[in-house]
Amino acid sequence: MLFRLNKLTLMFAASLALTTAQPREASAQNSEQLTAITALGSLNGIALHCKALSETQRIKRTLVATLPKRRQLGELFDYETNRSFMAFIEKNNTCPTPQSLEQRVDEALDRLKALFPAK
Repeated sequence: MLFRLNKLTLMFAASLALTTAQPREASAQNSEQLTAITALGSLNGIALHCKALSETQRIKRTLVATLPKRRQLGELFDYETNRSFMAFIEKNNTCPTPQSLEQRVDEALDRLKALFPAK
């Protein structure tokens, strides 16, 4: 299953890269931007599992306000959220403290905002 997940992740990333590689004004232009979205999806999966709904709401509000309106970027975020949520369950991880999770989300949101300047 792990190999299948990694293969699926690579296929999704490749298709996302191909669709975002077209020259358009408001799209992800580099892997750093995609990595920032992936990191937020991962944190969102943890927040969902740990019932930190204020963090999930904050992440989504910032994504909507910051990201270009591209379906592929939202799909990447959703994919990573689901992957992170399921991995958290499979590994039987414990939830971080609310303060720790908030700090990690703050850092990831700041990174996203730095990579996607205001329109």
